[in-house]
Amino acid sequence: MDFYSKLTQYHNITAAKATAGIIRTTLGPRSMLKMIIDNQGGIVITNDGFCVLREIEIGHPAAKSIIELSKSQDSEIGDGTTTIVVLVSEFLRISEILMKQKFHPNQLMASFFQALVDITFFLENNLACRLDSKNFQDMIKVIMTTICTKLVGKFSRLICELSFKAIVTSKSKIENYNFNNLLKIEKIPFGRFEDSKILSGIMLAKDISHPKMRRKIINPKIILLDCPIEYKKGESQVAIEMVDENDWENLLKAEENYIMFICTLLKKFKPDVIISEKGVSDLALHYLYKSNISVIRRIKKSENLRLAKATGSTIISSIEDMEFNDLGKAGNFEVKKIGQEYYSFITGCNESKSFTILLFGPSRDILDEIERNLHDALCVAKNIFSNPKVIPGGGATELAIGNFLVKKSEEKKNNSFFIYKSLALAFEIVPKTLIENFGGSVVYPISQLRSIHRKNGFFFGFDGKNGKIVDIRKINIWETCSMKTQIIKSAIENATFLLKIDRVLGGISQKETERRRK
Repeated sequence: MDFYSKLTQYHNITAAKATAGIIRTTLGPRSMLKMIIDNQGGIVITNDGFCVLREIEIGHPAAKSIIELSKSQDSEIGDGTTTIVVLVSEFLRISEILMKQKFHPNQLMASFFQALVDITFFLENNLACRLDSKNFQDMIKVIMTTICTKLVGKFSRLICELSFKAIVTSKSKIENYNFNNLLKIEKIPFGRFEDSKILSGIMLAKDISHPKMRRKIINPKIILLDCPIEYKKGESQVAIEMVDENDWENLLKAEENYIMFICTLLKKFKPDVIISEKGVSDLALHYLYKSNISVIRRIKKSENLRLAKATGSTIISSIEDMEFNDLGKAGNFEVKKIGQEYYSFITGCNESKSFTILLFGPSRDILDEIERNLHDALCVAKNIFSNPKVIPGGGATELAIGNFLVKKSEEKKNNSFFIYKSLALAFEIVPKTLIENFGGSVVYPISQLRSIHRKNGFFFGFDGKNGKIVDIRKINIWETCSMKTQIIKSAIENATFLLKIDRVLGGISQKETERRRK
């Protein structure tokens, strides 16, 4: 390899180590917090690894690749966004040392992928334990392992119960569970967090459009619209020239007649509630109020789609083409005042496919952090149901993998022996970071843990809360096997991907491209 290729690889490795250094202190139950100030002066305080990386400005392409890796981990698995970045940087660090010892990147990549196969087999067959998916308490313990390290660890029990119940109450298959379509988290800056609950239905942060309309309806018939109930406006700017003074009155009369015609069409279906994505004119509100119909206007498209799934109604684009089977039904419609705001609740749907988690809290900042942690808990709960295998936390799994790789290296020859040994040391970065973030010395606890794992004490790790070496089974710190496997697989793949880059080239602008073509 030439000088420039090595220089490029070392720059990528340095960028990865710098990125990991930013969030390394956010790992574990004794983690530190990061305060991020955005361009508009807003402040975010969190210890969520991906949230920190998402908010800061980074220009290096290798660092951006690692941020994307953390993003995919957050969206798919929910937990391990900090661990995966720390592991990638450590794999690259040992690769840098080996490359300085004249190891070629292709040799490193081949051994890394072979080690990945061995590690996956070891986790699935030697270390993982299967949970009973019907045991509520065991499931809660696994989810609490994720949440207790977060900023809102005080409410970890309630967050775990909310996430578990949200998954259980969903009637669709867990593998196809789409949080965006089925579940919505609504934040209400009022009251206590202990009042948070799961609503089998939908909540809209909207009040009825007329103050005298009904605020509570039992068994309402619901019409959903994505068209306005008002006089149609021209597609472009229209200028009307009037000669006679009666023309203005005729124009207003035509508008009023059209709105009356639309309201008459709607009244034929005898709905109780009309919900529209678009506007509803004041004149239409008056006629609909006289017909004892409640109206909510200007809701989001996503909310309208969720309402259609929950109530079984069809979203109407043209009122003239509407039919009776387009109406939806619900058990209850009610508008409540919570704090200083009004909220509309639609519940009691027969085949509800939409659920809402109501989060109460003292401020928006705290609710934003609770929402991030709840999202992690929901992803972990989903993974437990799809794959109920768990492995010990507290760095015990990483130490067990390191011990396994050391034994496996004795079977290897030539360069693979040194690479396996180096990988075994790289996995120790997780327990080392837990000990450092607790504030203790790393040397003695790591040496003690190594000696215990050599005697096949796979379940011994570091208790990040109390700073002791314990049997993880006694303090119930468990992680999902699917999460850990995904972390290791993604970390090794991303590390080898960055090692394979031997030159970074700048692209030309579009104008320059067109000039060269000419």
